[in-house]
Amino acid sequence: MEKGIIHRLLDYYFGNSEFEKEIIRALRQFFNKPDILSYDSLDIEDRDEMIFNEWLVFDFRLRDGKTLLEDFCQRNPCNLSDTELQAYYDLQENEYGLFEILEIESGKGLKVKSPKTAKGYEVKEFMGTFQAEEEELLIARVGKVGDHFEFVGGDCYNLPAESMSFFLSKLASKQKLNPKITRDFFEQLKEIKKKDFESTKGKLLDGGRCICDLCGKKGKMGALTYDKKTGEPIVICYKCDLKIKAQREGITIKEAEKRRKRMFEVSNLFRDVKIEEYLDHKNKKELDSIEEANRVLKRIMNAWNNLSIKQRKDFDAMDNEELQRIYENIPVDFSDL
Repeated sequence: MEKGIIHRLLDYYFGNSEFEKEIIRALRQFFNKPDILSYDSLDIEDRDEMIFNEWLVFDFRLRDGKTLLEDFCQRNPCNLSDTELQAYYDLQENEYGLFEILEIESGKGLKVKSPKTAKGYEVKEFMGTFQAEEEELLIARVGKVGDHFEFVGGDCYNLPAESMSFFLSKLASKQKLNPKITRDFFEQLKEIKKKDFESTKGKLLDGGRCICDLCGKKGKMGALTYDKKTGEPIVICYKCDLKIKAQREGITIKEAEKRRKRMFEVSNLFRDVKIEEYLDHKNKKELDSIEEANRVLKRIMNAWNNLSIKQRKDFDAMDNEELQRIYENIPVDFSDL
């Protein structure tokens, strides 16, 4: 999609006092906060801002019942040419929901299918082909862009294939899925997990140690996860975590420890490469404050977590020189920091 298409539309509605009350109504509705007075009064995370903007353009209804996209097409308030306006008419052909990834062609696109509508799409996409895996689920918006389809929303949720039945039962049953419903669902899920993990506090000790739910001993912290049978949160020490990894992958405990160490080396290298990239971008020699470091690291880790599990595992087998070249081509947006 041509850069600036959505921003042009948003700039018009955010900058037009005629729609100020509508924007505030949208903010209150989306964030479930009836006391919001203005957009500027909100402290919104980057991902939430992207998701809100997508919902605002495609799903929110003005008082007259139109979406912003429909209103923009019908009134053409920016006096666009027929060719320019057609891009917005094309975007009205879109579907938001759960999609199963059927096929991936690296650097070119994906074939996806909606389990709910059984409708399939060939989606033109570059970066996403390196972050996704076949049989995974995506929550995304597919929209028409000229003579093809692209992901046109603010963000995509990647969900593991083994969680398909859970997410299908919780989300696919919704009559009309949209970014607000999806965000509310994951916020509720986060709160449930937060309450669950509060029960583990007595098992988490100072100095990165724990009382292990598996062996009952005190030891170095290994993992905090859920029991697959009961769904209860469990604390696992470092030694037990290595045993589980070794059994799962059919390797020795020594090899499991070696792989674990390499996994952290690989992710730390990505962090270091991207911090250096940020400093070059800002023409700095070092970060100015802890606050700046936290903002930069958050962007870097978001980019890392958006890579597929398979891709990150493949990195473990590569040498650092090759990884450095690959990492330099993985984009992290530092433009507004």
